[in-house]
Amino acid sequence: MSDPANTKIYRNVLVGLLIGTILTVWIAGVHMGRPMNLTVGILIAIVKASLVLFFFMHMKYEKRIWLGIVLFPIALVMIIIFSNFPDTALNDENLVPAAQKVVVPGAGGAAH
Repeated sequence: MSDPANTKIYRNVLVGLLIGTILTVWIAGVHMGRPMNLTVGILIAIVKASLVLFFFMHMKYEKRIWLGIVLFPIALVMIIIFSNFPDTALNDENLVPAAQKVVVPGAGGAAH
């Protein structure tokens, strides 16, 4: 039989993950602007990934050198994601829909 203390920890982590999932779905329906929705969604995902990392992968009880080995690539990925925000998330109003593109007659294409 498993230790009741471990069962309580895993149950609390499960509840945290479920609450995080519900928050993610709820936040997706709230329109705070695309950059803010992305930021909040990523922050919730970081919290959920941290719960999995620390408790299910037992990193909470490992030596601290492993923590650095795991967190360094995560930090690099976050730098890459957030450095792309100015190109992707923040220029929503500058995008031109495909239906509004100007077509110049006689500028190539099919023969008459």
